[in-house]
Amino acid sequence: MTVFAKAWFFQSPGTDRHKIAEIVRQSLWASGLYSIWLDAGTAEPPFKVHGYHNDKQLELEWKPAVWLRLRTEHSDDALSNHLSWLLGRTPSLRFTDQTGWTVWEWYFQDISDRWREISGNPIYQNPRRFD
Repeated sequence: MTVFAKAWFFQSPGTDRHKIAEIVRQSLWASGLYSIWLDAGTAEPPFKVHGYHNDKQLELEWKPAVWLRLRTEHSDDALSNHLSWLLGRTPSLRFTDQTGWTVWEWYFQDISDRWREISGNPIYQNPRRFD
């Protein structure tokens, strides 16, 4: 884990959805990810922000210290690698969802139920488990 993820992933980022987006955006910029923009989403767990990285849409959704999901409209290994560095671990799984977006998920607790849900459902394509 890096200090950059501490204020929003490893503890609650607060209850103001605009402030949550600002906290996540500022932490990503401070960590060297300058080509990202995030807007407000939801202000209760699971938290969600949406925006752009290199002109491609993305969504970040998370339950603090439990799991994080990155959805991108194209496969963006640089972004997932940066989030892995921030979180201090590689993704737990990756798949393509029913809209064609690439999804990476990091789990800090048991992922067995989630893996069964993804791997056994034909709407999720190319599921891969990393841990």
